[in-house]
Amino acid sequence: MKKREILAELTQIACKIGIKIIEDKLLRKGDYCRVFENKYVIMDKRISEEDKMNILIKALKRNNLENVYLTPKIRELCTEKE
Repeated sequence: MKKREILAELTQIACKIGIKIIEDKLLRKGDYCRVFENKYVIMDKRISEEDKMNILIKALKRNNLENVYLTPKIRELCTEKE
């Protein structure tokens, strides 16, 4: 899979489990956060696809993915140890 395809799939999964993704001009790369019951990934829109993937993977790891279909490549990325 190409990075762009992986990023698109990670974004789709994040949206499916209720994570709102916000891309804007920031002074840092970004991260995952929760405000009450709302989940967000806030990231700088100018960062590389690799950095965006890492932020999304980190966010997905912090959520329950048992009932979500993940392709083998995405499952591998989400189960890797940091």
